[in-house]
Amino acid sequence: MEGLTMANEKKAGIFNASARDGVQYRKASMLEMILGNANNGCGICFYLLMMYASYIANAGYAIVPAVAGIIITGTRLFDGFTDALFAALFEKMNPKHGKIRIFLVVGWVMAALAVLMMYDWASGKYTGTTGIVVFILIYVVYICGYTINGMAGGTIGIVLTNDPTQRPMMGVFGTLYSYLVPLIFNNIVTFAILPRYDNQYNAPMLKEACYWYVITAGIFMLLACFAVRKSDNAKTFEVIGKDGQKNQTVKFKDMVAILKDNKPCQMYMLTGISDKLAQQVGSQSIITTMASGILIGSYAAATMIGNFTMIVGIVFAFGGGVFVAKMGAKKATTVWSWLSIAVAVVTVVFCAILGPTGMKSIGVFGVPMIIYALLQLATTGTKMVLTTTGTAMRADIVDYEYARTGNYLPAVISGVYNFIDKLITSLASTIAAFCITLIGYKDTVPQMGDPATKGVFWMTMFLMFGLPILGWLCNIVAMRFYKLNKEEMVEVQKKVAEMKAKAETNENAEA
Repeated sequence: MEGLTMANEKKAGIFNASARDGVQYRKASMLEMILGNANNGCGICFYLLMMYASYIANAGYAIVPAVAGIIITGTRLFDGFTDALFAALFEKMNPKHGKIRIFLVVGWVMAALAVLMMYDWASGKYTGTTGIVVFILIYVVYICGYTINGMAGGTIGIVLTNDPTQRPMMGVFGTLYSYLVPLIFNNIVTFAILPRYDNQYNAPMLKEACYWYVITAGIFMLLACFAVRKSDNAKTFEVIGKDGQKNQTVKFKDMVAILKDNKPCQMYMLTGISDKLAQQVGSQSIITTMASGILIGSYAAATMIGNFTMIVGIVFAFGGGVFVAKMGAKKATTVWSWLSIAVAVVTVVFCAILGPTGMKSIGVFGVPMIIYALLQLATTGTKMVLTTTGTAMRADIVDYEYARTGNYLPAVISGVYNFIDKLITSLASTIAAFCITLIGYKDTVPQMGDPATKGVFWMTMFLMFGLPILGWLCNIVAMRFYKLNKEEMVEVQKKVAEMKAKAETNENAEA
C-alpha cells in the first residue's frame, strides 16, 4: 500500500493530491489561502491592543495595577467558557447564505465597540467602584466579540480546502500573520506613536493606538470575508445522517461525543495543550528575565537574537508546510518533535559548557553569540513547523468526525480545544512563580543584575527547555495512538465523498 502510494505520488506530483489519491479534493486558490488567514491578523491586532489593558485601567479608570491584574486574570476563565458557548451556537445555526461572515463581522463590531469604549469614550469619565464595574463590563463585551470573531476565523481554513497539500500551507500563512503583524505594529507604536507622547503610555497615546489597531483589524476581517465568500454557505455545513439524509440537527450530545468517542481528537488535544503549557511557562516574563537579564546580562542582545530568529525562522514554516504536505500531520508531528528535543538538548549542553557566569559571553558579539543565535533559530523553526502540523491535524479531525458521524463541527473542535487550552495555560504563571520560589525568590522577583547562580541557571534551563521536552515527548506518545496518518485520511475523504453522493441521490429521488 505504501509503495503504491509513493508510486502514485511520484507520478502525480506532491501537490496534485487529487490525482495521487483518487479523491476530488476541494481546493482553494492562492489568493483565498492568503486572504483566508487574514482574520488571524484581526485577532492579533486586538490581542496586541489588550496588552495595554492594565495601563488604561490605571490611566483611564484609576484602577490600581494589582486590582487590574486580578480583573484581567479572572476574565480568562470567562473567556474559556465563551469558547464552548459560542461554538455550540455556531454549530446550531446554518443560514442559507452561510454563517462564517456573520460571526466575523458581529465579533469584530462587538470587540471594536468595546475597545473604543475602553480606550476613548469611557476613559477618564469613571473612577472608584463605578470605574471598576464599567471596566469589567466593557472587558466582558470585548471577550465575547473577540471569541465570536476568532472562532469563525478558525473555521475558514477548514472549509476553504480539504486538500492535504494545501492545509499545511494554510497553517503557514496563518503563522505569517501571527508573526509579521506584531513585528509591524511594534515598529508603528515605537517609532510613529510613542514619540508624539514623550514615549509615555498615557491615555492619549493609548487612544490613538486603539484606532490604529481597530481599523487595521477591520481591514483584515473584511479580507477574510472576501476570501470565504464562495465556501460560506449552508451546503458546506450540512449534516448527513447515517441513513444518508440531509438536514439532520446537531445535538449537544453530538458535541460531547467528540471528546468522549473521538480518540484522534483526544490525542490532538493532548499534543496541543502539553506543548502550549510548556511554552507558556518558558515565556513568562520572570523566566525571560532570568535568561536575558541575569544569565546573558543584556536585554538588547537577547532581543536582537530574537528578532533574527523570528524573521529567518519563517522560512522554516514554508519548509515545514511542504514536509507536512508530503508526509501527513501524524508523521510530521513525530519527526519534528524529535528534532525539537534534539535542538533543546544541544542548547542546554552548550549553555552548560558556558556555565552560569559564562553565558554573559552571549551578550557580546562573538562565537558564543553566533552559536546561540543559530540554536535559537533552530528552536524557533521547529516550533513553527509543529504549529503548522497542529493546524493541519485540526482540519483532519473535523473531516474524520464528519466521516464517523456525519456531523461537520469545525467550531466545536476549535472551541473545545481553546476552552481546555485557556484553562490549562492559565496555570503557566502559577507554575513559573512556584518554581522560582525553589531557588530563593520568595518575597521578590528576578531582576537584571541578580547573581547568576547555579540555581538560577538550572531552573532557567528546566523551564525554557526541560518542560518543552516533556511536551514534545507527549506528542510522540500521543502519535502512537493517533491513527489519522496520510493513508487513513485518503480513506476518510473518500468516505465523505460517498456520503455526500448518497445524500444527493436521496435528495434527487425525493424530489
